[in-house]
Amino acid sequence: MTTTPVLDLDGAAPDSPLPGSGTFIDPLVARLHAAYGVDPWVLRSLAVDELARFADAPVQAFVPILVEKRLAAMCRSWAR
Repeated sequence: MTTTPVLDLDGAAPDSPLPGSGTFIDPLVARLHAAYGVDPWVLRSLAVDELARFADAPVQAFVPILVEKRLAAMCRSWAR
């Protein structure tokens, strides 16, 4: 049986192996909002979506870096 991870409002999967995964989202949103002016709620939603994409990744240590890179790339493309 396959289950879909459910995300809480902090942006972390409840059973996520990534400790403190909800805590890296707030500073990330603040940085990207300051740099690109994208609405913080949009950035938070995108961050949660990206985090969910990596929920089953065998190595979780680099997930925050990968999420930040993907969101920054999105913001850069919108700024053009």
